[in-house]
Amino acid sequence: MKCDVCGQEYGLSHNCSGIPPLVTPEELAPPPGLRFAPLHYLDQAAKIMTWDDAAVRQASKDNNSLIYGLMILAIGTAIPFVFLVLRDVRLGYTTPAGLLGLRYAQTLAYSIAWIVAQIGLSHVLAKALFEAKGSFLEIMRAYMLGQMYRWLIIVPIVGTMLVGLGGIAVLMMVFEEVDGIERMKAFGLAAAIGITFWVASIWVIKNGPHPIR
Repeated sequence: MKCDVCGQEYGLSHNCSGIPPLVTPEELAPPPGLRFAPLHYLDQAAKIMTWDDAAVRQASKDNNSLIYGLMILAIGTAIPFVFLVLRDVRLGYTTPAGLLGLRYAQTLAYSIAWIVAQIGLSHVLAKALFEAKGSFLEIMRAYMLGQMYRWLIIVPIVGTMLVGLGGIAVLMMVFEEVDGIERMKAFGLAAAIGITFWVASIWVIKNGPHPIR
């Protein structure tokens, strides 16, 4: 369990210090309205990538996180397609722009649906098993802005592995900071969901539409 006053995790008994956890002024500020601030939200996304707990909590309260998270996701989804075009140019092949655009739109739509399903299942389990306190929308805001981990696909050789680990790490932080789940429980849930959806994604890739040749 977690004390509502000091924020400390405890078992059957707890000596409360009576001192609430430190909250930054930014976290106490009301949610900002819709605004054009790409550099700010890219900075927030990068902070989430570097385990900044306050950035996760701020993102969970900001509707802009959904918009800029979607943009970050769109860029991450486009990276493999850019590699594909560069490969075709190097080999002297012609890539059909219309088909490429269609495949990109389909992949982005699948990614969004995948995230909604992943967060939905995770949040239901967190509520049922660990008495999670956050809302589905708060989880979505923070997790969407944390999608910058997908950009790690550009890292040679180990990029795919880093993307998988990054997804689990961001999901764990979101559970811990937004849903108020103990870290090890958050890690176990994030790892179980991440591995399950990774296996499912491999199945979809092998049995779904074939890539452009």
